[in-house]
Amino acid sequence: MSHQPDADGFIFVKGKGRRRQSAKSPSNAKQSSGGFYSTTSKPTRKATLLPDLTIERQISEITAKKTRLLKSKFYASLDQVIDAITVFAPEEIVCYGIGSLFAGISQWQLALVLALNDTLRAPIHAFDPVATDDDDLTMLRRFSVSPIAKDEQAKRTATKRTLFYMPHCEQFLYENTMSANWSPDQLGRIMIIGNHFSRYQAAQTETQFAEASPHLERVLPHLSVIDMPSEALLGLRHCPYAFSDTSQD
Repeated sequence: MSHQPDADGFIFVKGKGRRRQSAKSPSNAKQSSGGFYSTTSKPTRKATLLPDLTIERQISEITAKKTRLLKSKFYASLDQVIDAITVFAPEEIVCYGIGSLFAGISQWQLALVLALNDTLRAPIHAFDPVATDDDDLTMLRRFSVSPIAKDEQAKRTATKRTLFYMPHCEQFLYENTMSANWSPDQLGRIMIIGNHFSRYQAAQTETQFAEASPHLERVLPHLSVIDMPSEALLGLRHCPYAFSDTSQD
């Protein structure tokens, strides 16, 4: 596998090769996620909400963002990502870390996975501890996204080909996903859209990274990575920073 980090983009992760060595799971340090995914106590939504809090207005906003995405140069530049996902043919999509759908960044992130799923037609499941009240759950269901009932801490074991959509999640959540699928057969069933794992590695010493994320450390040299295009291609006056440091692994 090749690893091609770049300034923009989610990571597209598809494990290759056989990994026989097991590793301990790291302790799940519960970190703040800057308004995205966290397993700490549920934060208030009010600080990052859009002015109009009505559900119908937010549904219209998400629909408009999806339309804008589909017509954008950004989406047109996703051909490699879309081709890879199409070949992988996920049988389900699991979303972690999107956040409350009253937040603009979260709306862009949901809009993208909905757009990608237009041709896949895979069932979508989602969880974020910020998005567990009735309004957020109602909005998810309106877009045919099934809320996940409990906080899995991203430890779901894939029983079928699964695309994990994890924009801007914490390092330990990616580690948890890898740990839960740590076998040759399991790694062949997963694909991840999320942050560059190499960025976490670069921000720590080798020892720190290996101790905190032993599975990420071992799988990193064996990943196939496709970067997302620049958000500037959305053609917006201000970039939403919804897909920065994101790629397909």
